[in-house]
Amino acid sequence: MSYIEFRNITKIYGDSVSCRDVSLSIKKSTIHAIIGENGAGKSTLVKLLGGVTPVTSGEIFLNGNWYSPQSAQDAFKNKIAFIHQHFVLAEELTALDNLILSASSNFFSLYLKNTDDVYSRAQFLLKRFGWQIDLHKLVKHLSVGEQQRLEILKALMQEPDIIIFDEPTAVLTPQESDELLKFILQLKSEGKTIIIISHKLNEIKFVADYVSVLRQGQLVSSHLKTDITVEQMAELMIGRRVNKNKPQANNIDEKINIKIPNTDIELKKCEIFGVIGIEGNGQNQLIEKLLKKFNENCMSYGDITEDRIKLSVFENLDLREHLLLKHKNKFISNGVINSKALTDAAKKLVIEWDVRPQDINKPLSEFSGGNQQKFVVGRELLGEPEILLAAHPTRGVDLGAQEKIHNSLLSYAKNNKSIVLVSSDLDEALFLSDRFIILNKNKIFGPFKKDELNEQEIGLYMAGEI
Repeated sequence: MSYIEFRNITKIYGDSVSCRDVSLSIKKSTIHAIIGENGAGKSTLVKLLGGVTPVTSGEIFLNGNWYSPQSAQDAFKNKIAFIHQHFVLAEELTALDNLILSASSNFFSLYLKNTDDVYSRAQFLLKRFGWQIDLHKLVKHLSVGEQQRLEILKALMQEPDIIIFDEPTAVLTPQESDELLKFILQLKSEGKTIIIISHKLNEIKFVADYVSVLRQGQLVSSHLKTDITVEQMAELMIGRRVNKNKPQANNIDEKINIKIPNTDIELKKCEIFGVIGIEGNGQNQLIEKLLKKFNENCMSYGDITEDRIKLSVFENLDLREHLLLKHKNKFISNGVINSKALTDAAKKLVIEWDVRPQDINKPLSEFSGGNQQKFVVGRELLGEPEILLAAHPTRGVDLGAQEKIHNSLLSYAKNNKSIVLVSSDLDEALFLSDRFIILNKNKIFGPFKKDELNEQEIGLYMAGEI
């Protein structure tokens, strides 16, 4: 018998259909992975279960009973916990304060739970799972791994029967990821039902019992994890075979393009230089130094920023206007805009990068995050600058777009260019980089050559244990 059952679920946002007639069953005390590209509908599906948004049509059944949550509080009452990819923590408060607030908010009350009761319950759970968290520390002083455990602790304080993990290892070191996956298996052994959303298919293969694949809002198929390979998962997600051959190392030109300020590190031509580390360990400061150096030396550069909304785009401008702002010298002569050349370039870009919809006159705000990112990458590469600063270039895009971006970066570097790749995705950084450094609390380790360190060794550097 199914423990959780989605029957003919459709969810519509305005003119967009996020889920279309999805029927999916999840068994009790299993780990069920839901995978798919960005926009496939997987997050929408679990938000419907979590009471974040209502269904447009269809029904959900929980343990055989009709279930129609109107808010997240309904999910709490039905012992469903949601552990978000982006931590929902008050950084200026202590870990214990966050637990108290969370315990209080679950019951429509501003009444704060007894501090001693919350502390005792938290200590019991910490000891049970062998975790170490100083509950009196401010959250901002906890490591990313500790913050992840605190988020899980918040959920476990509710004594849930169903736990939803959204990209649970996205910001963890390899060692922390391994620890978390083993912890999820432990939860299953205690009778919990786990739903996990992740783009890391090897982790899905390790931890899940069942895998369901969504594509363009529809359920493609569901499988026992023993009946499907990682390669088949990827192919089902995007509808075609993914080419993930390991790139050959570039023939790095020993000619120096530029030196990284206040370091002994030099960027060379025909090179992808990786910057690896958990976010918040000095990446932004390094980027600022590089940008200042580029401007001081009047070097042409492309800048794929870590936050496109804050740093790369104006959401009310259309694609043509964004292209014009970035490449004024290319489309303006003697104060006159070459409108035809601008339009032709914009049309070519959206076709080449499969930006959907292919309407260059639409404001950027009407494009999905993944399509915005594809446009930004294409725009920054258009001018073929000397150096490309690529911070998290594939964040928010699907497997097909990742493949396109990776191949474009590899081709670009071979054309006598330099790329500085900042990525918290260890697989991506190791796949692309010719050399790399590791950051931990603003300290630089390296540079290291490709394949010089394995993932476990890199994880120790990232965690500051070497």
